[in-house]
Amino acid sequence: MNKLKLFLITGLIVGFIFITGVVNAGDVYVMKFAFQMANDIYGTNEASFANAFKGHVESASNGRIKVELYPGGVMGKERENFVNVKNNVIQATLSSVGGIAQFYKPITVVDIPFAFKTHNIAWQVYDGWFGDELRADILDKTGVRCLVTTETGGFFAFTNNKHEVKTPEDMKGLKYRTMENQGHIKMISLLGGSAVPIAWLELYTSLQTGVIDGQMNPLPTILSGKLEEVQKYVTLTNHLYGTDWFMVNNDWFESLPEDLQKIVKDAAEVANIADRGAQRLLDVQAIQKLKEAGLQIYTPTVEEKEMFRNKVQDGYIDWLSQEVDQQWIDKFLKAVDEAESE
Repeated sequence: MNKLKLFLITGLIVGFIFITGVVNAGDVYVMKFAFQMANDIYGTNEASFANAFKGHVESASNGRIKVELYPGGVMGKERENFVNVKNNVIQATLSSVGGIAQFYKPITVVDIPFAFKTHNIAWQVYDGWFGDELRADILDKTGVRCLVTTETGGFFAFTNNKHEVKTPEDMKGLKYRTMENQGHIKMISLLGGSAVPIAWLELYTSLQTGVIDGQMNPLPTILSGKLEEVQKYVTLTNHLYGTDWFMVNNDWFESLPEDLQKIVKDAAEVANIADRGAQRLLDVQAIQKLKEAGLQIYTPTVEEKEMFRNKVQDGYIDWLSQEVDQQWIDKFLKAVDEAESE
């Protein structure tokens, strides 16, 4: 991405965050929007998305929609936020794959290890026919509407505080935190580690106190959680592509007049662009910041990365075929193949 594009994306984020609207006479619809990370618009993907969304909605609706942000997990953990959106206690949240998988298991197909080679391939899959079909099925099965699939930091890395990890053999004996996601638990097991499901808000303390040895997350997410303070080694495996899913209470959404529904949809698209741009900027900075913090960063060779893929991918797909309808596995892999061919 060239400097001009980075400048334009940054301008987009800042512009939509600081625009405000004037309330007209008539109904004002309130959207309570809760998320897990701190409200740091330049440091966390959730804050970038939420603030860009809020700015666009309130401006474009001329104040007819008011978006109240509840960052930092103040409304509960991911599971609680999903349930609260479903019950219209809050109207919106950003959910990870792990957060949704507790209510809709087919979403775990998107976590087939090493499925995505580039960000562009991932974006094409989520913004194309596959993403549309999966989001429609989530609404049908859960009653919660997903407007867009955005990014949470990009590609995953492994970190730990015991020793350098270059191959799957090095993962033996290490205890890794995962989300409350059976797919992630299975993946760690296939790679030879031990998985311990722990909520994001408890991750730092769990690493600090030795409950676990390591974790996996995108680099910007590692920094946003200050995990560099309690980790020593980073391995850039790029085994998963991190996503957040913008979940909205469907009854609240359908109660809006059609013009406001369109504004909410448009704002979600704008926020998605802002978030993805912000994450790419943070990604560029992350490695340098981790090095400055004293972490040892290792990039596996092509051969070593293939060892990871061979160790985990087929086993994960075999396990997944017992957990979800095979059609979703086939659809996802087909969408990835199509995106790669383009």
